Amino acid sequence: MVKAFEEDLIANIFNYLQSLENSTNRFHFYPAREGLLDNGKNLKLGFSCLALKSFYITGLWDRLPNDEKQGWIAYINSFQKNNKDFPENSFVDSNYLTGFENLDFKRLSKKTIKSFLNLTTLFSFDNDSKIKTDGIRAETKQAISTLYQVDSKNNLKYLDFPFENNEIDNFLNNLNWNKPWSAGAQFSALCVFSKTQLSKNQSLITSKKLASFADSIVNKNNGAYFKGAEPERSELINGCMKVLTGLDWIETSINYPEKLIDLCLESKPSQEGCDLVDIVYVLYRSQKETDYRKEEVVQFFYNLIAVIEKHYFYGLGGFSYYINKSQVNYYGLKITKGKNIPDLHGTTLLLWALSMIYETIESESISWKIIKP
Repeated sequence: MVKAFEEDLIANIFNYLQSLENSTNRFHFYPAREGLLDNGKNLKLGFSCLALKSFYITGLWDRLPNDEKQGWIAYINSFQKNNKDFPENSFVDSNYLTGFENLDFKRLSKKTIKSFLNLTTLFSFDNDSKIKTDGIRAETKQAISTLYQVDSKNNLKYLDFPFENNEIDNFLNNLNWNKPWSAGAQFSALCVFSKTQLSKNQSLITSKKLASFADSIVNKNNGAYFKGAEPERSELINGCMKVLTGLDWIETSINYPEKLIDLCLESKPSQEGCDLVDIVYVLYRSQKETDYRKEEVVQFFYNLIAVIEKHYFYGLGGFSYYINKSQVNYYGLKITKGKNIPDLHGTTLLLWALSMIYETIESESISWKIIKP
């Protein structure tokens, strides 16, 4: 089935990506073709970044005329603006903010209950303000990394992150490293901002500090990055993925690649899009630094192709984030009804996973580019 899957994917992927394009704005892409809620119809920045990354992975970006490439870059940069509620030079999609303003009564009731429960010490929920602020920061990081992926950059420097040595230590040490997926995402963002927003000399200094912090939290038994009691396996690998993406940005070697390979090969990945790409990424990056258990890594990847194929829609060319269900949420907002159709988020993630798999197994039929998230 692998050959049939690959042939169908190659034949249909470009058409699927272009089918998500807004007919009145070629740089605005929808998260899915059907079942869109208002947020799914209106959000722009995040899905444009995902589309551009898919273009880059598959080589479609290289085929675009230069004026269209410049149009893409200008469009993404157009979201960098100053909003008094967010750090200077953040990338802000006004439709993302509107999504929170249009919460229905049911959601407002839930928010009221959560606010009350937060007053006790028994419960802790993220309120809408924090979710929104974290979403803006995540979109800013995604926009900056996307621009740098295509050899461009943001017009205005974004400097709302700790980059002095004592600030970095304070920030990272105050994160909950027993939940390394969330903490690792913050670490990765610092690495991206350090590499892209600082002067070369300052970036070198900051990068050394970030690498030193990774050294301080790596577990010598399994190679993962966390503090305290060992988290559950999926959290452990997902956290490793985040830290490794950061180390890639600051061009720092992995501490114990062989141990991470052991960790991944002894794990059974979840079938959600993020979990699949996370374990692929950790294995891919680790085996770039060692030939340890290389044949087993290759076989593991062949087996994962069959899992990824379960997300694929023959004849359409796209993947769903969940098996038989499209992605439904985006940074705290509902975007689709979760129909049994492919979606842009799932497609981008699994194209990325496949690009790493095909490079590792030395595929003769597909050679795609690897993105830096």
